[in-house]
Amino acid sequence: MNNSNFENFIEYNTAENSVNVPFGRTAEYYLKNHPLLKNIRLKSQSRKKTPELVKEGIITIERVEGAVDFIEWRTKTGQTKSTNRIDDIVKLTEKGEELVKQIEAGVKKDKLCWSWVMYCAGDGNSCQYECGGIGKCIEGCQNEALPNNLKNYNDMHLCKVCIISEVYLSKIDRPCPLKIKVLNSHLPSNVLTTHTPQINRLSLTRQVRDNIIINRRADHKTTKNIKAKILAPYNGANEEDLQEALRNQKELCEDKKLYRFLVRDDRRTKENAGPWTILHYLVNEILKPKGNVLYYQQPNLSSSETSSERFYQLTLSNQLWLKNAQRYGKYCIGVDSKYDLNSDRAPVLAVVAKNDARFGTPLVFGKKKN
Repeated sequence: MNNSNFENFIEYNTAENSVNVPFGRTAEYYLKNHPLLKNIRLKSQSRKKTPELVKEGIITIERVEGAVDFIEWRTKTGQTKSTNRIDDIVKLTEKGEELVKQIEAGVKKDKLCWSWVMYCAGDGNSCQYECGGIGKCIEGCQNEALPNNLKNYNDMHLCKVCIISEVYLSKIDRPCPLKIKVLNSHLPSNVLTTHTPQINRLSLTRQVRDNIIINRRADHKTTKNIKAKILAPYNGANEEDLQEALRNQKELCEDKKLYRFLVRDDRRTKENAGPWTILHYLVNEILKPKGNVLYYQQPNLSSSETSSERFYQLTLSNQLWLKNAQRYGKYCIGVDSKYDLNSDRAPVLAVVAKNDARFGTPLVFGKKKN
């Protein structure tokens, strides 16, 4: 979806200076392009209300298509938790749908199922602090003697700009259920100082991070190759547009930051998930919904070592390939992995259909570990 399409899904509430957007990527698009948020890095507190309602079986949280930049972990009580994202999708369960019917009938009171505060990180010491100082604490401020003038990681002392997002249960099934409101400003209107933030940490959008991780995990692309890919949309852009993109660091970043991000993800992947865990995620969350999976088998380790059931098997195709083969294919040719179809030397069988004109079209790709 391009930028103009995202804009079409934003409902502006002029009276209260807020917007309503659908669940998904539109929310991040709005935050990325808001005048007060363009050149800053956002931090966030914990998302409230959502965990309790998930635990009660009233709602579920789904990831937007293509989301991979998140981690999951287990608490000491055995509860599974994961990274919160602004593009998360909230769905009602059957129990939740019954509760909403009661809310609409006036039997039950409506309640928040999403309450989240994000805020300016105050990078560059150019914002007005909560205590009133510009870029530093005023004399006598409780935070003055603290490291970085912060009581804790989630202290909002370094800037007054914050974003409040919320969703009520009764509005989950509406086209634009997520309400977002940006409050305050970086500097008072009567201050002549220019707001010049200096972002030292990674500030890429979730969507850009997702694309980077997918390129890294799927194709093992290098930092240089990935940088070339994220620069591709800017081919032909003028110098002013490039400078603006580099300044806000939402879609572009320095090579050193990109490299560190890739190293971090490589380490996380190695420690928390093997390559087949990544494959399983891609199959179920990305390929299956698109109808590209013809066959997928997970290994049964209780089978004998010579049994095909002991190994992963995956066969991929798509509707265009299958229709072309049905209409025009006369012969099928199998090409195995010794012909360098992949850089990992994984056992792959490619089936190609050849027509009367002796032109070939791909039919399926099968990958199996046996």
